[in-house]
Amino acid sequence: MTGRMDTFTPPRLHLFQRLVSPGKKTPPALHGALLAALFGALPVYFAALVNSVVTAGMVAWHHDDDVHFRVWFVMEILVCLTRLATLGLSLRRAARGLSTPTDLYILLTLLWAASLGYGGFITIAHGDWRTVAIVCLSVAAMAGGACLRNYAAPRFAILQLLLILGPCAVAAVMTGEAVLLVVLMQLPFFLFSMAAATFRLNRMLVKTMEAELDSQQRALHDPLTGLCNRAGLEQGHATRRGQALFYIDLDGFKQVNDAHGHAVGDAVLRDVADRMRMVAGPDALVARTGGDEFIILAAVATQDDALALSGATSEALRQPYRLTDATILSGGSIGIAMPDPEASLDDLMKRADRGLYRIKALGEGARPADGLTTTEERLIRARV
Repeated sequence: MTGRMDTFTPPRLHLFQRLVSPGKKTPPALHGALLAALFGALPVYFAALVNSVVTAGMVAWHHDDDVHFRVWFVMEILVCLTRLATLGLSLRRAARGLSTPTDLYILLTLLWAASLGYGGFITIAHGDWRTVAIVCLSVAAMAGGACLRNYAAPRFAILQLLLILGPCAVAAVMTGEAVLLVVLMQLPFFLFSMAAATFRLNRMLVKTMEAELDSQQRALHDPLTGLCNRAGLEQGHATRRGQALFYIDLDGFKQVNDAHGHAVGDAVLRDVADRMRMVAGPDALVARTGGDEFIILAAVATQDDALALSGATSEALRQPYRLTDATILSGGSIGIAMPDPEASLDDLMKRADRGLYRIKALGEGARPADGLTTTEERLIRARV
């Protein structure tokens, strides 16, 4: 989960949704990463495609008088080429943030598994045991590879196993060879053991992802308020260039700590964070960068919009903080840096910081426009 995580579109068909669903107990934040895992393990993917085409081609050449093997060879070529094209398209579109043909990708994977099952079936039914040994060894290896590559979605992996190995067991029974009944007897045990291993690998993967997600959460978020910290702010700004920055400093917060203790101060900070989230809205980024210092990154169309958000935030912070043991009155001063796509985060913070201290210097007579730092400051202040 480290680095960039390309986003793949969840399947639309209900059946496919069920096949790749990670389960209700899996945190929603991991669903996208688990789906993306189905598009990974590319060495295993390419090896399986090459192996299936080569095996089908060799058998078709060896039994050139049997149309069934030629049909299998053609099926493998068509399915594998289409799978390659779909995988490439999916990876490119996911990297660009576009929708991906996930339903088609899942369908082609199942068709590939069914084609392998068909190949195993006709080979065993034909009765050439040299060919049977080669094909069944190849099919078994690819069945294991399907589990290894798709354990992020255990049900999907198990269905592939059934499509690959089920026809082989049916063909073994149809041969009339009593000794081959052992294949039918072995199949349930093999499926059970592979399914158990797949689900266990899935649980290990989910636990690893949960630990990594928790580590990232701790690295990018303030543990007290749950807001982004400075590292989270820097990461968020990388995708939010062109948004306004609001620098908020709580007024009189040190006196709150001195008079009521740090437990009350922490409760106030959590309440402040909740109010900022509510006022800024779900599309804004809210961060705590210091003891009583906060940042909001928000998209604003005009300077009037920036002033409106600043005023709403200021009004929310002025409301009493009604705690169990005390009612706290506080507020906040806000400096605003208007959008500048060319400016770094540090540049925006410096501009907003200048507006913030201008607000503090003016004291109670300050207005929201006094916190603006743009080339049109005087015009805005005159209007306000």
